[in-house]
Amino acid sequence: MIGRAANTVLRRSRQQVRPPRTVCPFCFEADHIGGRNHIPHVTIDECQLHHALLTEERLAAGAEMKKQTHTIKSIEMALRSLAVTGHAIAWAVDRLCEGMEFCAEKLTAGYDKRT
Repeated sequence: MIGRAANTVLRRSRQQVRPPRTVCPFCFEADHIGGRNHIPHVTIDECQLHHALLTEERLAAGAEMKKQTHTIKSIEMALRSLAVTGHAIAWAVDRLCEGMEFCAEKLTAGYDKRT
């Protein structure tokens, strides 16, 4: 545990020194959402910023990205990592739904004014 905490502190200090990453359509990279050492063939494309944020969340959730000695432990780490990804996707879909509801309300209000 001390090693993970030290790595997190080091990572955060590096993030403070580096300029913030901007999101652009060219900075997408493959993210191994189940862990490269656990499910190497399952990836999604995401920007560098969100890749870094999700990696931090995965580590905070206890998903070790190192190769595990036992198959069961590797499956556990993959599931922890996938759960973090699932939460992030659910949050994004929820925000999208809120935006669509807002648009629908505005359209309804505009339609009601016409009639």
